Amino acid sequence: MDSNLNIFSLTPVASSEGVWCFAFGENSMLLLWNPSIKKSVGISVPNYTYQPDSPKMIFGFGICPVTLEPTILKINYPLYTDGPWYVSVSTLSSRTWYNLDYDCLPRESIRIKRAGQAVIDGKIFWIGSERFYNDDGISNKIYLIVSFDLVTHQFHVQDMPEQVRVGEFSPPYYISQLGDSIIISGSFDFGNFRFIYAWALEVEGGFLSSCSMLFNIPHPGGHYLKLLGFSKDNQPIVEATVVQQWYRSLQVFHPTIEYFQNIGVEANRDSFFIGPFKESLILLTEPNNQLIY
Repeated sequence: MDSNLNIFSLTPVASSEGVWCFAFGENSMLLLWNPSIKKSVGISVPNYTYQPDSPKMIFGFGICPVTLEPTILKINYPLYTDGPWYVSVSTLSSRTWYNLDYDCLPRESIRIKRAGQAVIDGKIFWIGSERFYNDDGISNKIYLIVSFDLVTHQFHVQDMPEQVRVGEFSPPYYISQLGDSIIISGSFDFGNFRFIYAWALEVEGGFLSSCSMLFNIPHPGGHYLKLLGFSKDNQPIVEATVVQQWYRSLQVFHPTIEYFQNIGVEANRDSFFIGPFKESLILLTEPNNQLIY
C-alpha cells in the first residue's frame, strides 16, 4: 500500500468490488485502497457531540451496485443497555456525512457483531443479536442477520436459519463470504476433538433464500479455529489458536490429507483479514493519498 500511514494502526473493515476499507488509529479516519490500480484515499470521520461514541462503534463499507459509489457507515449505540442507534452515511463523491432517520434503523434492542461483514447483492450483512428477559429475570439471546441496503439506505433484520441455530452448532458465529453466498461459521467440542463448521446462505433479491452445510471438519481439541475466508480453490483458510501460544497462525485446509496445514504466517489475534480480490477501476479518478474532510 502506497501510504505514509503506520500500517500497524490500520484495522480492516471490509472489502467490496475490489476496494478495501481500513479504519486508522482511534477511528478518526478511514482508508479506501484499490490494490489493482494502487490508489488509496483517506476519509476523515466526524465526531458528533450528539452521537455517543463508544467501544461498540462499528463501521460498514460497501460499493453501491447501481452507482459504483463507495459507501461508508458509522454506527453508534449504547454499549451495555438498549438504546437508540445513531447511523451516519457518507459516499466518496458527496464528501459529506448525513444521519439516517430513525425509521431506517433496526430495533433499539438489536446489536451487531463488530468482527466481520459480507457484501452481497447490493447489501452489507452482519451477524446481529437481540437479548430478551424471562419473567424470572433470566436473559436469553437470539442471533439474527442484519443487513443494510446500499441503494435505499435501509436496514433489514432476518432470522438466523433454523439449521444454524439448533443442535450442537452454537455461537459464537462468524460471517464471511464465498462468491455470492454468505458463510456462517463456528466450532464446537466433541470429546477430544473440536469441529469447525460452516453453512452457506444463498441470497436472492437481498434476502436469504436457502441454507446448506458447506463443511464440518474435525481437528485436535487443543486448537481453536476461526474461519477467515477461502483460497482460489475454495479451501477454507483459518486463524488457528494453539493453547499456550501467543501468536495465531494462518492455516489452509488440504483436501488430500483432510487436515489444516500451517502456511508459515503468524500474527496477533484478530489481525488477519481475507477478502475476495477483484480488479476494478474504482478510485481511478481520485488523487492518490488524498485526505477528504
